[in-house]
Amino acid sequence: MKHVFAVLLLSLPAICVAKSPACHNWPTSMAQVNLQNAGLLPNIDDTKTKAVLVAPEKIGKDSYGEQLWRQVYHITFHDQNGSVIKVVTVDNAGEEECSITGVDVFVVSQHFPSQEHVIKGLDYSDPQTKR
Repeated sequence: MKHVFAVLLLSLPAICVAKSPACHNWPTSMAQVNLQNAGLLPNIDDTKTKAVLVAPEKIGKDSYGEQLWRQVYHITFHDQNGSVIKVVTVDNAGEEECSITGVDVFVVSQHFPSQEHVIKGLDYSDPQTKR
């Protein structure tokens, strides 16, 4: 009985702490297509593109019992002339499939960060960031 309890106790963190899937490629690609189609960023320098997961949220399970997530990304694009466009994307992803839904893309015109810089992985030294 002690062994069963010990195994259950040790496996509890793995059950409780599910990690959002790494699905930055899907929203990044869809945002890039939207920006290019709108003529906002015609010559993207892919080597400088950076996607930061801002907020993952469990939203339920699909018909196969797979966990579904709503993911919010902050993505920074650079073009070959030095222009920068930042977007926020929202989409749903599964554990096995990132493209469960389309991607909503919001172009960020200004960012007024807090003193604590609460989004880990975001470049707060960027001149477009105010403060």
